[in-house]
Amino acid sequence: MDSITITLESYDILCGSNTGILRVVEDLRLKRDWSHKFKGTIEEKMAKSISGCLAEIAVARYLEIEFSFHVNHFTKPDLIFHDLHLQVRSQERKVQGNHLIIRPTSKKNEIYILVIAECPDFHIQGFINSSNVLGTKKYLTDFNLPRPKCHAVPIEDLTPIHLLKTNHWN
Repeated sequence: MDSITITLESYDILCGSNTGILRVVEDLRLKRDWSHKFKGTIEEKMAKSISGCLAEIAVARYLEIEFSFHVNHFTKPDLIFHDLHLQVRSQERKVQGNHLIIRPTSKKNEIYILVIAECPDFHIQGFINSSNVLGTKKYLTDFNLPRPKCHAVPIEDLTPIHLLKTNHWN
């Protein structure tokens, strides 16, 4: 599958980085657990939060929609495109391959998008509707880690992102 690459400008990187850090600081202030039992340091959380925010900006730029730089990230979708709720997942490129992660506690009928982050370049891999996997055993794994199981959708099973943009995926 061909990915779409979006290169962010310096200003987007600066603003997105600030928002990513604010998200982690807000979690600390509220004494909220972070990312499904993730046990990394504050610095690792900030790095992942910055990468995630920048990936959201890249998808917003591709879809030509406004990015709101919101911090309240547990109650709202990352982005809204037309009437669709979008959740953006960011990962570094992995030697063993990347997968789009959807947790069993996720909301149904949201669009999950995988982005491979290589700042300033963000490679949008594709998407899937969460309803296609939630409530099934399809792609379910714990990656042999002491964390809850999740659905790990391989890149080759994702729908190309240009079909979302042109509304040709239903």
